[in-house]
Amino acid sequence: MDEITLINLLNKICEKNRRLSWKLNCKYHNGIDAAIMEIGLYEPKAKKKTGFITFRMETGQIIRGKHQGMSPFGRSANLVDALLEILYYESSRALFLRH
Repeated sequence: MDEITLINLLNKICEKNRRLSWKLNCKYHNGIDAAIMEIGLYEPKAKKKTGFITFRMETGQIIRGKHQGMSPFGRSANLVDALLEILYYESSRALFLRH
């Protein structure tokens, strides 16, 4: 998984919804190659977690995930695809809230 792409997508999501912030945490690492990571999306002012995605760092394969207002992400989903879906959702929401 390309970390630069991951960070850029997360920052873009937070640009579309300025109330959101993100955190990336390691949930498991075997010391050799397997790393399970979790992205958390938060509304810090509301002290509310709005979404999460748990995934394999090496492949970007999602283990589980959910973002408010969206269907849960399945195991067959790819991290980049899921982040693009969240970006589209937040972009659409921002347009709807302006009008």
